[in-house]
Amino acid sequence: MKAVSLYALTTALLVVVLVALLALALPVTATRAVAWMGVVAWAVQVALFAPLYAARGRGNAFLAAWGGGTLARFAVVGVAAWWVWRDGRLPLAPALLALAGFLFLFLLIEPVFFRMGLRTR
Repeated sequence: MKAVSLYALTTALLVVVLVALLALALPVTATRAVAWMGVVAWAVQVALFAPLYAARGRGNAFLAAWGGGTLARFAVVGVAAWWVWRDGRLPLAPALLALAGFLFLFLLIEPVFFRMGLRTR
């Protein structure tokens, strides 16, 4: 599970760095929205990466983890959209763009950690 820990640490650092950089250009409320959605995306991605990593090489279990993770991400975006809209404390557009952006970025770097621990021939 070294790969999962490294993935969690790397993505957490990405959230911190990106929020800090965006804080230079965005208003405070938008920066707060980006930070919150970065934390949400981080928690979701780490929670979904761990079972996917554990299921690699196990055929149907891997496909189930991958498909379930995809559906879970869609659900998180939907629930977050509803929650941010109903709550009204965070601006909707920056929050949803940040959530989708973080989820996409974290998905792009998953393969780097996914291959850790695999033997090469």
